[in-house]
Amino acid sequence: MDKQNDERPLRVFLWMVPRTYSTVLMKCLSFVDGAEVWFEPYLACHFNKTVHNSDWDKGNPAAERAKSEVDEIRSTEEYKALIKLEIEKRNKYKNIWPQSTFNYHWLKEQLSVDPKDKKIIFVKEESFTIKDHMEYLPDVPIRHVFLIRHPQEVYTSLKDAFVNQFKTFQFPWDDYHLGDNVPYLPVENLFQIHYDLWKYIKENLESDPVVIDGFDLVSHPEVILPKFFERLDIPYKETYLQWCGDPEVAYSTWKGSSEFVVIDTQTTTASRAVESTSFEPPKYPRGTSRPEWKITDELKEYIEGAMPYYEEMYENRLV
Repeated sequence: MDKQNDERPLRVFLWMVPRTYSTVLMKCLSFVDGAEVWFEPYLACHFNKTVHNSDWDKGNPAAERAKSEVDEIRSTEEYKALIKLEIEKRNKYKNIWPQSTFNYHWLKEQLSVDPKDKKIIFVKEESFTIKDHMEYLPDVPIRHVFLIRHPQEVYTSLKDAFVNQFKTFQFPWDDYHLGDNVPYLPVENLFQIHYDLWKYIKENLESDPVVIDGFDLVSHPEVILPKFFERLDIPYKETYLQWCGDPEVAYSTWKGSSEFVVIDTQTTTASRAVESTSFEPPKYPRGTSRPEWKITDELKEYIEGAMPYYEEMYENRLV
């Protein structure tokens, strides 16, 4: 980098598909010296264009059902308590904004600002959110990192995340169809979009972006994390392998939508990562999942379709 760029914070975009241990990695990175962390801000913009937009895909049965399910969840006492917590934290901390604030134009401006007291800016984001919005990346130097995980691990975990998202509002596993119930996410094509973004970055912006398999990261963080930092020229400390479990760390430091930073991190799946104190090794071998997570025909189709994209990225992963 030239001198001018050296004086700017290092911006690292961590692109991912869901359920790749990205949130626990964000918790870890929250404790890196001089770091600022953004939690899925482009996804917040996407939600405002889709499921939070009453005019989105009007008349489409799947879209109407999704909006109805969101309204139903929000009417539960469990969710009302989370809204109360969200308002409390938003009034207390300046790093989070109301969900309604988020749009692509505004976000690009925010991500272009150089914080005076920060050396690194980490942005965790889902690849599909930028697919048709590349012009809204900040016009500053960016390093790109891609998180992957075996499709069977991803899709079964993703289904569990939606089926058991809240303690008091759950869905039957066999009756819940990700593609139909979550039309605001490109469920079937998540890996292809991720792969396409990786290829685009390689061919146009950064010849060898880092690829990390989440299974490798949580299995051997003492190996993967220092290599990851070395690739980005970030000074590494062994103390980064342990951190404070208090979720207040996320509320008070992660930048993003208060709905995402406060409410979404309190769901049954994300809360484990937010309250973590270290990387925990996986309980099942790579490419497998919990026996009780039945591989439905839908999941089988998604897994098989994703494998070619995953396998090529896996061959290029950090080891």
